[in-house]
Amino acid sequence: MNRHARIACKAALAGVTLAAASTAAMAAPPQPFKQTNIHFETNASACDMGIQISFDTEGVTEGEVESPYDQVVFSMRTVPGQEETHDITEVFQERVEPPIVELEQALGCEPSEDAITLTELLSNWPVGLYEFEGESGAVEFEGTARLTHRVPAGPVITSPADGAVIPHDTNLLIRWNRVTAPILPFLGPVEIVGYHVVVVDITNPVLPPGKTKVSFNADLSKSETSMLVPKQYLEPNRIYEFEVLASERHGNQTITEGGVFCTHPIAAADCEAP
Repeated sequence: MNRHARIACKAALAGVTLAAASTAAMAAPPQPFKQTNIHFETNASACDMGIQISFDTEGVTEGEVESPYDQVVFSMRTVPGQEETHDITEVFQERVEPPIVELEQALGCEPSEDAITLTELLSNWPVGLYEFEGESGAVEFEGTARLTHRVPAGPVITSPADGAVIPHDTNLLIRWNRVTAPILPFLGPVEIVGYHVVVVDITNPVLPPGKTKVSFNADLSKSETSMLVPKQYLEPNRIYEFEVLASERHGNQTITEGGVFCTHPIAAADCEAP
């Protein structure tokens, strides 16, 4: 290769290197997720416990969540073909909630053949920072959420009683005791940041296609121990199921099922879940 050719080759290589560096410099930094969350949800009435994962973005075509030990614990990818509408903005993913041996023993639940130990569950979901990653075209998304093993006790519901029959034209007061302790001593300490109450009309267990159960939901502050269900929500001759949930500062939450209550003219003997 003569001198002029070598000079031309070096210039070309320099141009390629400069272009690559310029492209890298121009690459946009990863965008943050709008919301990332991972937590345990425990049902104190059923003595089961499992993981819930959720996130919110401007839209991703694929994504994954990694544990503190770089193990992929969740991944997703959209089906291509709908280029303008196939990005996913929000995901809520709930795992199977197996019965837990220690909870059955402590809370008096009937032993289950498929129960697992708390050690089995917690070792699969270690404490630490979980990394969320996603992408849509050339845009990348990053986020983190911390999981702890601090699990609150379930609220003790004091009223109404399971199977109570009430007037439909009067407000209903749901009461519970403030939660101050973990569900098991070694799953604390806990700091409750709020409560959530759910009331669902379950009179008709099978609904027509496209229909959903009518429900009443409310988030309440940590200082509240009661909630008024307005009479405008209640209807005559209905069966309602209700529960109260306590949320811990790090995200873990525990539900207590209150059973059912009914409205007149249903008789007390008939007030039970269908």
